Amino acid sequence: MKQGELLNRAAKHWSGVREVGRTRWWGVPAILRHVNRLVCGEPIEGPFAGLESRMKDMLRGGSFCQGVSVGCGNGQKELNLLKKGIVQQFDLFEISQARVDAGISLAHKYGVADRARFHVQNAFEQDLDEDYDLVYWNNALHHMLDVNAAIRWSHDRLVVGGHFVMDDFVGPSRFQWPDDQLEIATRVREILPARFLVHPQEPTKCISKRLVRPSVEHMIETDPTEAVDSENILISLKQVFPGSNVIFTGGVIYHLALSDVLANFDDTEDAALLQALLLLDETLARNQQSHYAVAIASKR
Repeated sequence: MKQGELLNRAAKHWSGVREVGRTRWWGVPAILRHVNRLVCGEPIEGPFAGLESRMKDMLRGGSFCQGVSVGCGNGQKELNLLKKGIVQQFDLFEISQARVDAGISLAHKYGVADRARFHVQNAFEQDLDEDYDLVYWNNALHHMLDVNAAIRWSHDRLVVGGHFVMDDFVGPSRFQWPDDQLEIATRVREILPARFLVHPQEPTKCISKRLVRPSVEHMIETDPTEAVDSENILISLKQVFPGSNVIFTGGVIYHLALSDVLANFDDTEDAALLQALLLLDETLARNQQSHYAVAIASKR
């Protein structure tokens, strides 16, 4: 399959994607607080708030003048950085026209439309004459067909002293989970009471206790860019940006074991159980058993 066809299929897929809410970790406030604590030291509220806090600390009251983001979707994460004054101007690249249309509307709602330039283009094919002081990747780098090339492109776009900032999935390519992670995730599901395994969309069915690898063929058919080269992100980052600061934020438990199961957690009654599971996840992350990571690097 040629690159153009791959990107067209991916654009079609992402144009139709809808939010899945509490079935996934990013819809659970307690997990967001947990991740934020790992990133910035404080369990603050909101998605990516920990990373935003780290970026503010880097800037010491200033802001990034010119940022670029590839695979931005509707750009909400980047628009928040504009709204909060962390970034002054953003070039935002996205291959889905539907998502860009949504992003333009959102930019007007946030009052930052004059500072957000959306492009329905392949960023890597553009002759960008801007020198950026920020290249921002937020859960898009793992969709790049060649992550080493994408990270090198990022390095080349930066001025000396400019920053590469990433929050992304860095786990196995095509979600081909290693045996030990499958075993851990399966054991977690096996110890959960039956009420946690009620299927959120089909209450008469149960979520399987046994975790398996998804079919690579099915993943390619659904979205040929999903985690296509993700396991090489950290390897390439170390090559291109020596000395980069990497913070492992976990996911073996909250992303793999608790996918769909999270819909059955009560924020109050099940808070202690969730915190215990997150402690296990944090322990795994400290041993680099992690699906997600934040990385900050500068161009020397």
